[in-house]
Amino acid sequence: MTNSTALQVTNFNFYGDELIALKDNATGEIYTSITHVLRGIGFTEKQIEHQKKKIMNDEILKNHTQKFSGVDLNMPSVNEVSCISNRKLPLTLAKITITPKMKKSQPELSKKLLRYQDKCADVLASVFIDHKTTDQIIMQPILDTLNTFTKTVNDTLLSLNERMLKLEESQEQVKKSLPKKRFSYWNSKMFPKYQLLMDYFEIPTGKNGILYKELYKEFHNAYPDIEINQIVDDYCYDNGLDSCFTLDAIEHDKTVRKLFESIVDGLLEKYDLVLENVTVREKTIFDD
Repeated sequence: MTNSTALQVTNFNFYGDELIALKDNATGEIYTSITHVLRGIGFTEKQIEHQKKKIMNDEILKNHTQKFSGVDLNMPSVNEVSCISNRKLPLTLAKITITPKMKKSQPELSKKLLRYQDKCADVLASVFIDHKTTDQIIMQPILDTLNTFTKTVNDTLLSLNERMLKLEESQEQVKKSLPKKRFSYWNSKMFPKYQLLMDYFEIPTGKNGILYKELYKEFHNAYPDIEINQIVDDYCYDNGLDSCFTLDAIEHDKTVRKLFESIVDGLLEKYDLVLENVTVREKTIFDD
């Protein structure tokens, strides 16, 4: 039997039940009152005495029980309290048999026993070790889930940022590999024509690629034997380039350049578009 001088005693709330936790400062062992646990589960006073005797006489459990005297339990008539070690509390609860009669007459008892078996030992230890309340322990799985989710989101965002940086670097390398756009006489002459077609087809400014793509289709339909991709490859090979602007390759080939310009002029005439008050069919002197 141990007196109160070496004990640290505290009451704690376990899902609405007031239980008592005791820590033997000499050994560091944590205990709880057997009576309070059984009463919290829902046993009657007669059943509590029966279960307590079974615990105190059990070959395994009896070596892990302790009687403490002089403990302030807010129960004046009680001089000593029988306790079970926190380490053996789950086994103690597991050994309690719920009879069919008890299930019928005390349906809530079986439900609460399962809760005690699952959580009571953890909460009891947390009173002294983690200094947590029951509410904090209940919230911990939720907090753990939120922390895991937050970490996953942060890792995903970090990964996306790294991918974006790599993509930007890749795009920058592509830009560097492209030759600087030349604004030749032919480019300058063709640009107003492209602009007329873009305005007519309501293509947004800066979306020139949409128009060029359609012009390439028109060219292929008119001259299926001439492969623009091959013209681009030949131009890159001749000039030692990895890539180039398609219009530069077209301009480089005099024959293809004239045919491409005729496609553009034909569309301007088809849609009755006029370039600077001069009909498209009026030839512009172009010195090769």
